[in-house]
Amino acid sequence: MNESNKQPALGGHYSLWRRAGGLIFVAGQVPRDSERNILGETIEEQTTAVLNNLRLVLEDAGTDFSRLVRVQAYLSDMGDFQRFNAAYAEVMGTAAPVRTTIGCALNGVRVEIDAIAEPGDDSVEPHQ
Repeated sequence: MNESNKQPALGGHYSLWRRAGGLIFVAGQVPRDSERNILGETIEEQTTAVLNNLRLVLEDAGTDFSRLVRVQAYLSDMGDFQRFNAAYAEVMGTAAPVRTTIGCALNGVRVEIDAIAEPGDDSVEPHQ
């Protein structure tokens, strides 16, 4: 998390989130801290770290898990799906947005998640 604005560090040239058409679009979140260090080794640890980063970005955008509409999860090994799904369900609680899970090559991590959410009442414009 970047202490100055409560957001995870960027890994490239993009915004962590943008508001468009009445929705909040969140860039893919990975299990990395503000120094770009990987958080956790297991799929469960990395899933929890990714969802914690997602929560921080949603909070910065003035929204939360309860307003998630769609989530796309990317796994480096689809063999991890059941364990990923259990960790995801535990962290998400009652929030149950539509979700697609895709197997793909990732840059040194086991999981990445991007999302679309409805704005909260106190939504703000993204930091530039």
